Amino acid sequence: MNQIKFSQDQQEFLKEMEKKLSSHFDQNLSKDIISKIPQFWEFLIGCEKSLNDRHFPLEKDRYDKEYGFALYLLNHEIPSSLTNLLKRMYKMPDSSIDFDKLIKDIEDEGWLSGDGSLYAISKYAALDPGWFISLLDYLWYKYLDPKGVHDFKEANIIIPAHSEPLPTNISIAVIGDWGTGVWEDGNEKYCPAQLVIDGLKNLEKQPDIIIHLGDVYYAGTENEELKNFVNMLPDEYKNKVFTLNSNHEMYNGANGYFNEALSSSFLTQQSETSYFAIEINDWIIVALDSAYYDESNLYLKGALTNSKVQNNSQIKFLTEMANKQKQLILMTHHNGITYDASELNNPLWDQVIGALGGAAPDVWYWGHIHNGIVYKEDLDITNSYKTIGGNPSKLRCCGHAAIPFGNASGLNVDGKVIDDVLYYAHTPMNAPNPDPTQKLRVLNGFAILEINNKELFETFYEVSNTSRTPIKKWSSVPDAVNI
Repeated sequence: MNQIKFSQDQQEFLKEMEKKLSSHFDQNLSKDIISKIPQFWEFLIGCEKSLNDRHFPLEKDRYDKEYGFALYLLNHEIPSSLTNLLKRMYKMPDSSIDFDKLIKDIEDEGWLSGDGSLYAISKYAALDPGWFISLLDYLWYKYLDPKGVHDFKEANIIIPAHSEPLPTNISIAVIGDWGTGVWEDGNEKYCPAQLVIDGLKNLEKQPDIIIHLGDVYYAGTENEELKNFVNMLPDEYKNKVFTLNSNHEMYNGANGYFNEALSSSFLTQQSETSYFAIEINDWIIVALDSAYYDESNLYLKGALTNSKVQNNSQIKFLTEMANKQKQLILMTHHNGITYDASELNNPLWDQVIGALGGAAPDVWYWGHIHNGIVYKEDLDITNSYKTIGGNPSKLRCCGHAAIPFGNASGLNVDGKVIDDVLYYAHTPMNAPNPDPTQKLRVLNGFAILEINNKELFETFYEVSNTSRTPIKKWSSVPDAVNI
């Protein structure tokens, strides 16, 4: 009982949420809303069972072990008055997890899932209590006050990368799942989010454009968007930054994302819309909102539209951009395929392919999975999908800019990288004086895309506390030495 300590901000959030839940139940809840809440509890029961059974791999599971402690925490660790309110008015079920036993099983350093997710009770690891608190935001906006979700902004924003004439070489930095803000990472001087932004600043050629693939933690509240995203950006990046909507930002109804992040002077070119395109010579970057219309639990799957949407603006926008007959780089928060390239991620994959008339994008970057992965071009699951030019699609995961993670066993068999992968982030962190949960960790990183007329060159970098210069680990540049 009360084994978990909450920060002052978290305690204030719990008090405020108790007030909202208490008053809202009496005044506004219809039978229709009440009838939908049990599916949320059923999902958490499944998450708890999945964690209790340590059922891997995560990506084949319809539940998410990241929320496996949620029912226990809501039953035993938050203020008892809030627990009683959730049980009495909202019919929250009991927790069946043996918390003490599971804590012993997890051990100090935690354990890793197939995609490298680190299961430990430490800051931003998968069992950080902060994730569970964010579920109350999700419960509020998804079920109790859906009208409080920010309106989706319909817009066709096409941005020239520079005023004419365009330079021959434009550099785009891609960072994914970067919104942790500054946090104390054991005995390390800097946390990963700081290392990544410093890594960008210490590149020989500064990026002309910075695209964040989404996720500001824990729930993309207005305060979190300001503290963990906007205030982390250096002044020299003003008017150069773009950011995508994500599952975590939807937990707060995307209010922090639209009201705080998109209104920042760093993002003026984005015109406060969650989807846009950037034209660069013979290329066009199309960035889409894969979170807003996602109907899956906790917005985990990703979608560009759903059956309730009358104007499929993003589908139409993607089609229109493809009709420009330029090479197309797609960017979304959610992944197009599973981390190990074993399955397509639907409905998102089918929606993208449908909008492109059956073709695949030339290049597709996503975050969501906290890893950096470069897939080979002739994947078995995507081999029947070619680009408009008849080439295989280049698929990339770049969601490793801040969250702690480890060596993904699902990408490495008997010490060898699986055939479907050209590179994945697995350089050991090797902290000189590690705390227990740092022993399993690997280095975080980012990607740089360089567009030179018709050519695209990609480079994945990793960052550490031992060097201010980012480490080049994989590159498509001819004659580059990949480590």
